[in-house]
Parts: sequence; C-alpha cells; structure tokens
Amino acid sequence: MRFVYNDPYALRNAVEQLAGQPPIGTRPEGDLPIPVDVYQQGNEIVIEGALPGARLEDLELTCDDGLLTVRGRVSPVDRDFAVQEIPRGTFSRTLALPGQCDIEAAQASFENGIVRIVLPRHRQRVAHTIKVEVGKGKESSRIVMEGPEVVDAVKGQGYREVESKSNRRKRRLK
Repeated sequence: MRFVYNDPYALRNAVEQLAGQPPIGTRPEGDLPIPVDVYQQGNEIVIEGALPGARLEDLELTCDDGLLTVRGRVSPVDRDFAVQEIPRGTFSRTLALPGQCDIEAAQASFENGIVRIVLPRHRQRVAHTIKVEVGKGKESSRIVMEGPEVVDAVKGQGYREVESKSNRRKRRLK
C-alpha cells in the first residue's frame, strides 16, 4: 500500500515562497500573530486567543493606556518534521480596549492553549444637562448643552443660545 499525503497548505506555501514569504511554521521570530475572538457576554467583554504549544510561564499580559497586549514565546521543538505548521517563536498581539472596561477587575485564564481574558464593563454613564454662562458684559449669553453635545465657540454651531431676561424685557418694550 502506498501512502499519499495531501498537504492542505502546499499551494499556499508555494505561493508564499514565490512572493518571498517563508512557509507557515518557519516565519522569523516576532512575526507570529495570535488569532483572537472578541465578544460581549452579558456585561463583560471576553477576549480569547489561540496559543498552540504555549506554556503559562511563557505568557505575559499587559494593559497600558487602553491597549491590551498578549505576548510570549512558543519554544522550538527539535524533531525531524515532515510537515511543520504549528508556529513557534515569539508572539504578540495588541488590542485597543473600549473606554468602559474595568481593567482593575479583569480576570485571565489559560487552558488547552487558549488564553481567556474577561473584562467587566463599567455602568453606562447618564448624560446630564450642563449650563455654562459666558462673559459678563451686555453681550453675555448662556449656552445650554443637552446630552453629549460638543460646544463650539462659533455661534450657531453645536449649541443654542438662551435669551437673557434683560434682552427679553428690552424686546418687549420696543
């Protein structure tokens, strides 16, 4: 009986080699992407990343300035490979987190080559009306913002002007 092996990545590897890319599993260190799933579950954001061959002691998670970084290393294995598709070397992935994540309450676990990071979300903030008084002379005006409007310094853009009591009286007297 003759053994015939069909490599599902043979065509892709051939095209990558023609394009100057090394085949899968032999890419240089630092160039290993981490495939991730990001989803919302109830009031939490969950990030799961696939790290085949990684060990817990080789894994590092950091969060700085709203960016979550997963990095580590999968040690090379000394074997005589017929096919090597599991990437080995250093890996890194940085994700921007939404502002409403509670980083202090984050939890992470690592099981069966999957790192799972759970980030609770803050409660939704309620928009409030803010009244701002501008100037103190005759030409003073008040600006009223409702909700998350942006106030622009140019009249008529992003705010509405509220007539002062003295201006209303003057208008009535005319």
